[in-house]
Amino acid sequence: MTTVDDKLPIIAGAGQHVERVAGATSPMGIASAAARAALEASGGEALAGAIDTIAVVKIFSDSVPMWATELGRSNNPPQSIAANIGANPSDRIYSEVGGNQPQALLIEFFADLAAGRREVVLLAGSEAIRNQRNAERNELQLDWEENFEEPLEDRGFGKFVANNQERYNGLVLPVSYYQIIEQARRLKRGQDKQDYLADVGQMLEAFSAVASLNPYAQFEGAMCAVDILGAEPITDLYTKRMIAQDSVNQGAALVLTTVGKARELGIPERNWVYLHGAAQGMDLDLTRRADPSRSEMAARVVDRALDMAGKSAPDMQLIDIYSCFPCAVTAISDHLGLEPTGKLTLTGGLPYFGGPGNNYSMHGLAEMWSRIRRDPSQYALVHANGGVLTKHAAGIYSCRPSDTDWSAQDTVISSEELTQVEQIPDPEGGTVISYSVNYHGGEPVQGIVLCETDDGKRFCSCTDPGDLATVNEMLGEEPAGRRVAVTPLPEQPHTLHFQFLPNAGNEG
Repeated sequence: MTTVDDKLPIIAGAGQHVERVAGATSPMGIASAAARAALEASGGEALAGAIDTIAVVKIFSDSVPMWATELGRSNNPPQSIAANIGANPSDRIYSEVGGNQPQALLIEFFADLAAGRREVVLLAGSEAIRNQRNAERNELQLDWEENFEEPLEDRGFGKFVANNQERYNGLVLPVSYYQIIEQARRLKRGQDKQDYLADVGQMLEAFSAVASLNPYAQFEGAMCAVDILGAEPITDLYTKRMIAQDSVNQGAALVLTTVGKARELGIPERNWVYLHGAAQGMDLDLTRRADPSRSEMAARVVDRALDMAGKSAPDMQLIDIYSCFPCAVTAISDHLGLEPTGKLTLTGGLPYFGGPGNNYSMHGLAEMWSRIRRDPSQYALVHANGGVLTKHAAGIYSCRPSDTDWSAQDTVISSEELTQVEQIPDPEGGTVISYSVNYHGGEPVQGIVLCETDDGKRFCSCTDPGDLATVNEMLGEEPAGRRVAVTPLPEQPHTLHFQFLPNAGNEG
């Protein structure tokens, strides 16, 4: 390995940090602890002073207004970390919103490192939502305010992942979108809810078992399928223990550099992990996807990464698939022909390891770095997902040197390559192809349907707020395949309230 090209970029160190008991630490405090762990794990000397770039994944409280906190915030998260670890970077970057960001940033900075535009990059991210909620609930006077004058490249929100018709018809929270994807997968497989959930429960039980052995998991212990499926319902398919848990205090960080710089800094070769294949892309809005039970872009991204590495799914000994909802996992495992077992996660997954906002996949990458060095012959696949199975990024890793020139690789797959279905803004009605029944406080309160017109156009619609009869009808009789009529609201033309038409043979 001493003959490896000095320009090759590597992951040189990784660190994680968790605080299971609610306390006073800020998100940047947790991120700084993970950064220190990553620097120490690299084995290098004077590494903090060599960092020229610190990039931080956007925390939830800075992502959307509903997550904002009154405890204060850093106006420059990368500089907060720099001040805590004794670094003086020339570039400070605060990412876009999305769970794809840890992997997407790594791909970006590998290109920069290979081209000589950067030398040492620290990627970091965290959440302290458990601390935030505990403080707000108990009226604790915490002060997380930090203000710096150093320049910051704040990349903002990024591209939206929904359209007006979706948002005005109940598709506001991710759980409703993923429920429609999940329901479409169940229908495509020809399973009733009981059989489908039995399969999903076994997969999630296996994920929980992996999390129970992970020292960086937010939650202790393992859950069985019965308890997972028996938790409080939040839709007609999902319970609270089937989805990402965001009440966490978790952080993770990576040190990226080149082989030449690693030699200069004394980072031992046993810590060098290479990228062999990578791809990223953004899927269409859910109502415009040809097959709402999956993500075509997710499949293309993973295929491109594997092809670039010259590998196939059976070559991957280590796998971490984004797991905010069950269908996020099966979108990849179905495509690759992998059994939905605990082998699809390195951490234990977002419902059981913890769902630290946009930064979860940094933990997946950190786990990969820690494990793959134990057996240099292994290859690893890490998949990151943002939005509503929308923003995807994947990487193939090994301790074996790569011969890829990352400064010259085009890793982005255009959405224009995807098969798109037309959305109709003013439908009169159509046939239900998927749906969600949303719950509040354990009770069903709203129905949402994804429909197709006779000429193949798509729209989504929701029940009138006072129409619990239709909501209960959705629970009593399979809605898929049924016809609906819709009525737009004059003051909100994007809002379409639906009612079922009588089934054929039941009229009169």
